[in-house]
Amino acid sequence: MKFRYLTAGLCGLSLILAATANAAEVEMSREAELLCPVFVGRPAERSVTLSVVNGETPFTGKLCTQEEGADSWTCRPLELGATSQENLKGGTKLVQIDGLKEATRYHFEVRDQEDRPLFNGQGTFVTQRSGSAPFRFVAMTDAHVNPLNPERNIVLRTCADVADRLNPDFVFHMGDNIQTVASSHGGPATQEEHPSIFYLYWRQVLGKLQGDAANFVVNGNWEGENGWHPEQNRQWARDARMLFAPAPGSDTYPQGGSRNEDYYTFEWGNALFVVLNATGYNSINHEHTLGTGRGDDWTLGREQLAWLEKTLKESRAPWKFLFIHHAVGGNAGDDVNTRYGRGGGRAAHVGEQAKIHEMMKKYGVQVFFYAHDHVFTDMEVDGIHYICNGSVGAPWKFSTEETGYEFYIPDSGFTVVDVNGDSATIRYVRPDEKEADGKTLYTLDLKLK
Repeated sequence: MKFRYLTAGLCGLSLILAATANAAEVEMSREAELLCPVFVGRPAERSVTLSVVNGETPFTGKLCTQEEGADSWTCRPLELGATSQENLKGGTKLVQIDGLKEATRYHFEVRDQEDRPLFNGQGTFVTQRSGSAPFRFVAMTDAHVNPLNPERNIVLRTCADVADRLNPDFVFHMGDNIQTVASSHGGPATQEEHPSIFYLYWRQVLGKLQGDAANFVVNGNWEGENGWHPEQNRQWARDARMLFAPAPGSDTYPQGGSRNEDYYTFEWGNALFVVLNATGYNSINHEHTLGTGRGDDWTLGREQLAWLEKTLKESRAPWKFLFIHHAVGGNAGDDVNTRYGRGGGRAAHVGEQAKIHEMMKKYGVQVFFYAHDHVFTDMEVDGIHYICNGSVGAPWKFSTEETGYEFYIPDSGFTVVDVNGDSATIRYVRPDEKEADGKTLYTLDLKLK
């Protein structure tokens, strides 16, 4: 994989963006241009982190923020290096903005030295909410984008544009967002620059959503960080993810998490959100058809599992939601897919997932959100909803023979969740030509007990 693939993707997306630009966007600076929209991550009470990707010319300008409704902007200097085939990370910088107000919407702009906003340099975010204020979030998954399969781009961009119009506070990207190797089945990256190419390509396709809402990434089995991969290859993937898609670290929120940003937790409003890493701490190979792993030997690892129990035990949030690429166990329609971790709620009492299920019962978790199976389904087990969140690009829609599901929706789409005090509504939405906000295919209403 060479930089030319990335360049080809840039040219195609630039044409799309230019064709849809409004008059105000056309007037923005073209002398300096970001390669993709700014990525909003790590939203906390008084801070947020932006990942900004510059083009092939070093940039000197400013980053400006404005509280919604205010008259003035606050600006700080911003210098960016250049992105090149020889240094794919050279033009990317993480910028933390501090001194913000809790539960407040802000707008931001990257501007050149003549105070002109850059194309792809504008966006908005909300800082961390508390109390019982209503809010919305989105969960999407399994984009599987890579430069060798551009037909998937339309699905992701269409879903992301619909989600953007729904104005969520934040979005979960629940794994297999990229493919570090386009041809093998979830293998490790074979060259150091590959993960950077794929993450940047994913961000180009994702479009405005990454800058209009905060983003939380979840590791899947195609990101190149599986526990059975060589450590050097995993480090290549990890470094790229943490630069192009920053997630909370061990010190972002009081509840802690992993310093590698692959499992973490935070509270928003009156809900606890816990993100887990299903594949990063497994030394046994679970590669599809080739691995020696079984359906009952998946593990979070001792440290992550202990952290999960501590987090759930100490939380007083009435709503509790878990997010993971797949269950920590498998019980699918056949042996191959069982070993691969498919089955969701069918695996509630299998292996380590059985321990997690008992924790969820004990500490009041309402929903276990997962991915991996590329369809939507909702399975209730002991009062806990196991919800698989469909897909936003993956061309493979797994059937009952493979997953074991009696009920599922194969349409590409994403999950929308509205939390309002003691009630929550979960919807599965697909893009629809006749409905700008998408067509709801499934609805689940929940109430606190």
